[in-house]
This record gives sequence, C-alpha cells and structure tokens, in this order.
Amino acid sequence: MEHLTELGRYLWLRLPLILLFANAYLVYRLLSVTGLTTVCVQRLLGRSRSLPGLLFLLMLAAALLSFFIPNAITVLTLLPALTALERELRVETGRHMATPLALAAIYGANIGGMGSLVGSPANLLLVGALDLLAVPGREQISFASWFLWSLPLVALYLLAGWALLASFALPKGAQRPVRPRPQAKPLSPWQRSGLALFVLFLTFWTFSSIASEIWPAWRSLEPAVAAGFFSWFVFLVFFRAATPCQGTSAPLLQLRDVFTGLPTRGLVLLALVLALALAFKSLGLDSSLMSRLSRLLGAEMYPALAVLVTVAGVILMTEVLSNTVVSAAFFPVAYALAHANGLSPLILMLAVSLASTCAFMTPVATPCNALVFGEMRGIRIGSMLGLGLVLNLVGALLLTVWVCWVIPLVYS
Repeated sequence: MEHLTELGRYLWLRLPLILLFANAYLVYRLLSVTGLTTVCVQRLLGRSRSLPGLLFLLMLAAALLSFFIPNAITVLTLLPALTALERELRVETGRHMATPLALAAIYGANIGGMGSLVGSPANLLLVGALDLLAVPGREQISFASWFLWSLPLVALYLLAGWALLASFALPKGAQRPVRPRPQAKPLSPWQRSGLALFVLFLTFWTFSSIASEIWPAWRSLEPAVAAGFFSWFVFLVFFRAATPCQGTSAPLLQLRDVFTGLPTRGLVLLALVLALALAFKSLGLDSSLMSRLSRLLGAEMYPALAVLVTVAGVILMTEVLSNTVVSAAFFPVAYALAHANGLSPLILMLAVSLASTCAFMTPVATPCNALVFGEMRGIRIGSMLGLGLVLNLVGALLLTVWVCWVIPLVYS
C-alpha cells in the first residue's frame, strides 16, 4: 500500500508533464484537421525562390513545430504537405526530390526535438530516469529553462544539416522555376479558431513553466491547475459548437479525428521497429551490451573525453537499436560514468537524451526517421547513410562542447 501511495504521489507531481504531452497530441490533430499546418508550410515555402532556400525553410518549420509538440507528431503533421510538395517539385524540376525533402523533414524534426522538453520521447524518459535515480538538480529542468541553452544549439545544428543537404542531397542541375508568388488566402474562421487554441496552448504551458521557476508555491498548485486547463482545452476542442464550418456550427474536432488521417505505411514501419526493440530487450541483449559498455567506459578519463565517448556511443547505437531503447538503457550507465569521472550526473544523462534524439543515418534510429522513410517513396538510402554519418560526427562534437561548457551555465 505504501508503494501505491508513493506511485500516486509521483504521478500527481508529474501530472503536468504527462498532460503537456497529451495536450501536444491534441494540438497536432487540431493543426492537421483544420489544415493550419499545410497553410503554414505553404506560406513558408512560398517565400523560397530556390531549392536550397526551400530545404532550409522546411527544416525550420519542422524544428519550430517540434519545440511545442513531440517531433514524431510533428512528422505526422507535416507528411501530407511533404508528399504533396514532392509531387509538385517533381513536375517543376523534372527530378525526384524525395530524398532531400525527406531528409530535411527528418533533420528538422530530430533537431527541433532536442530543442524542447516535450520535443522527444527520450526527454520524457530522461525526466523519469532523473526521478528514479534521485539525481541532484533535476528540479531545475523545466519547459522554459530548457530553451536557454537549446535555442543556440538548435540553430547551429540546423545550419550544419542544411549545409550538408544543400551541398550534396539536391539533384545536380535541379532548379526551381521562378514564378509569380500567389497571394496567400486569408484564414477561414474555422482555422482562426484552431490558431487561437494553439496560441492558448503555448501561452499556458509557457506561463506554467516560467511560474514554477520564479514562484516556488506554483509547483504545488501546478498539477491541479494543469488538470483544469487540460479539461477546459478538451471542452473547447470537442464540445464547443460555436465555430463556423462550411456554413454550420460544429466542434473543431470529433472523437474520430483523434485516430484518423494517420500515415499507415510509416506507422507500420514504426511498429516493426518497436517490436524489434522489445525483442532485443526481452532477450536481455540490451543489458548485456550496456554491461560491456559500462566496463569499457569504467576507467577514469578526461571529462570532455568521457562526454564525447558517451555521446558518440549513444548516437551510433541509436542508429541500429532505436532511441527509446538506447536512452532508457544508457541512463544508468551515464549516471555511474559521471560519478567515476567527476561529472554532473544530470548533465551527462541530459547528453544521453540529446544524443539519442539526434541520429540521422538509418530508418530505424528514431520514430521520425521511420515515419518519413515508411511514407515517402524513392528515398536514396545511400544518401541517407552517408550524409547522416557526417551529421552524426559533427553533432557529436557540437554536443560535447555544449554539454561540457554551455549547459552547466544554466544547470549549475
């Protein structure tokens, strides 16, 4: 009974984070059903006169969305617009554009996923691992404080990924025809209502995060307030019939909208990846691998070298095992390695979460990779492997610098 009480207390304290992820999924369906994502992507891409510029804007759109909704959900949101854009560009350029467009979406979503506390499932696992191991300083991690160090990191990562794609992923000689830019259509009342709810979502969760930083009493109130806000949000989305929709009043979402319109092929591939990960775990292979790696890393080493080895190892393992399996198995290793080398366990476990989100080589590495690869046809696997390897190496160095010298300035 005491264990149940402790579990209930823990779930109550972490209820805001759980509701934040649930709220983010509803926002994804809201953006998709109202067509706001398509409108946003079309307006962004309509500003581009060149293919490199188009790739940058696509990466930027994916990263920005991943700041506020989990990156796998961002990919689900973008896929309809992405496949339509690929067909349009194939007609315009006479070249297959699936590879650069798919990689731009994957890079943007994965990079944006590490830019926010809710951006990746690995970050949710990180919070659970920090609580389980009672890591000192874990209370400093919040929705707002994460942005202090993540925004410049995301910007540098995006520039590196875009430079690779613009230089090596585009078909040789492919040019985007310069055409008069069509005037953007104004948002419909239905879309404006959806946009208002999206702004409401951002406003509440940003305020809640900042309040918990500057007002300690808010932390005890936050679970109840978050539950109240989420209930109100559900009412506004599903039950308020005051939005003009094709001449009639109707709620923004029906219950069936929560489950319809999902990309079947991408989800099937993702399910296969998860099944393989579960099989790997059930056979105890993850524990065996982590045990060997722990012995390998057990010796004392220079702190920056320990971070680099950890980050590089997590990235490369993620490419073949999926990021959720690797991050969950690697957190205890990082905890022990930090104590052995005079590092902060909080910082090194944070590095594991970031590294497991930024794997770009294979379709099985992250949910974003699996969803895009499964849904878009014609992706060149050789380009994905080669460019992903380069970005992995650049990212390992960049993350090492950030973990050693930048993030400690925020979580001191």
